[in-house]
Amino acid sequence: MFLLKNLLYFILYLISKAMSRQEVSIIAYHSVDWNNSFYTVSPKEFRRQIEYLRKNYEVVSLDKIVDFVTGKKNLPKKSVAITFDDGYYDNYLNVYPYLKKFGLPATLFVTIGYIGKNIPLGNIPLKMLGWNEIKEMSQNNIDVGAHAISHPNLQVTDLQEAKNEVLKSKEEIEKKIGRSIDYFAYPFSRCNAEIIDLVESYGFKGAVDGDGLIRLGDDPFLLNRVSVDRSVNFLMFKARLTKAVEWYKKIEQKAKELLKKSPFMSTVSAMYKT
Repeated sequence: MFLLKNLLYFILYLISKAMSRQEVSIIAYHSVDWNNSFYTVSPKEFRRQIEYLRKNYEVVSLDKIVDFVTGKKNLPKKSVAITFDDGYYDNYLNVYPYLKKFGLPATLFVTIGYIGKNIPLGNIPLKMLGWNEIKEMSQNNIDVGAHAISHPNLQVTDLQEAKNEVLKSKEEIEKKIGRSIDYFAYPFSRCNAEIIDLVESYGFKGAVDGDGLIRLGDDPFLLNRVSVDRSVNFLMFKARLTKAVEWYKKIEQKAKELLKKSPFMSTVSAMYKT
């Protein structure tokens, strides 16, 4: 199945390259280390990916992405923003020095209830950043964004509690690092119209969500990202920065719908219900 997925991505990637359309995306990382969590990318693979971006893309800030989608400024044909969720200490050890060396911008979305603790990523407990590291990074080309207090699914959170999660996270980070916090990452990429309105009302410039590329006219509070984890090999990494990521998602969804309708799957489902 994995080989088939790779082959399909490769074919879609070649088609996308031949079409030579504008490719603007936001990458979403979590941990960058040598642990075995599914959501972790090894430092070696991370450096390989960043080298590819340096040579083939313009690495830009989220400010420039928002200016692009709102029609204020153009972006180079191949542009990418880099983001990290949650606030793992390995971002400071294995990411920050490398980005700083090449002057590359990035955004770190911090879950303030995690700061200074050990938090499981999958089933592996990882050390989280402290305020000193976050403040230092914020002074060296790493924007800091809010990722709530306790990382809840805001879609199913009581509205008053959701307000607290969003506003208090912004206020606390601003207080600690002395800088404006302009961007929010919805925990689990879950939001609804009410939560989007809430984030916008608290003075954020934009928020990240979904999976796919970025286009002129997109809602700055529903900015797609491309998630990268240990299952994404180098070919898939390159392909997921192109239209291939959206084509693959459509094909995958269609295949799931067809399987649900197939007599074989209905029989299997019925067997498990008896």
